[in-house]
Amino acid sequence: MTTRRVAIVGGVVGLLASGVVLVLLWFGVAGVLRTGHTDLMYLLWPSSLMLTITWDRTLFGITLTVLSVALNALMYGTIAILVEKARRLSLWKSD
Repeated sequence: MTTRRVAIVGGVVGLLASGVVLVLLWFGVAGVLRTGHTDLMYLLWPSSLMLTITWDRTLFGITLTVLSVALNALMYGTIAILVEKARRLSLWKSD
């Protein structure tokens, strides 16, 4: 795969992770992401810490939510590029 495709796939995965968390928050069942003392929401979407209580109602909250989703997509895209570059440098051999 090209670097561009890897970045796009990573970005889409980041958007999906953010979307799933937002849907769970919308329906009020985001508690299913807690396992023991770990909240998977913050592992899947670290920038969700930016969300305010009114993330879906006010202009400020909606703007912060959009920014947080964009940061998550960029982060996943960057991680995907770094993993692909490491694989190309043969740091991970599959034999």
